[in-house]
Amino acid sequence: MKRVIVSTAGHIHDHRAKLSLVILSACVLVAVFYAVNLYTLVSHTIAIKQIESRAASLSGSLSALDAEYLKLTSTITPDILAEHGLVAGEVSLYITRPAPTASAGNLASLGNEL
Repeated sequence: MKRVIVSTAGHIHDHRAKLSLVILSACVLVAVFYAVNLYTLVSHTIAIKQIESRAASLSGSLSALDAEYLKLTSTITPDILAEHGLVAGEVSLYITRPAPTASAGNLASLGNEL
C-alpha cells in the first residue's frame, strides 16, 4: 500500500508542471471569454442607447413636421387653389351602376351571402 501511494505521489510530482500549466491555461481562457462577453455587452448597451436617442430625436422632428403639415393643410381653401391655377373640371361622362338584382352574382353585394 505504501508503494502505491509513493508511486502515485511520484507521478503527480512528475506531472505537476503540466497540471499547473493546464489549470493556468484554463483560467486564462475563462478570463478571456469573460472579457470578450463583457466588451460585447457594453458595446451593445452603448449602441442601444444611441439608437434610442436617435429615435427620440426623430420622433420630435416628426411631431414638428406633422404640426406644420396640419397648419398648412388648414389654410388651403378653394379660393387659394384658384389663385394657383386650379380650376374645376368638367364632367363629360357619368359612370352608373345598374340596379342590383337577385341573381347569384349579386347576392353577395346585396348582403345575402350563400
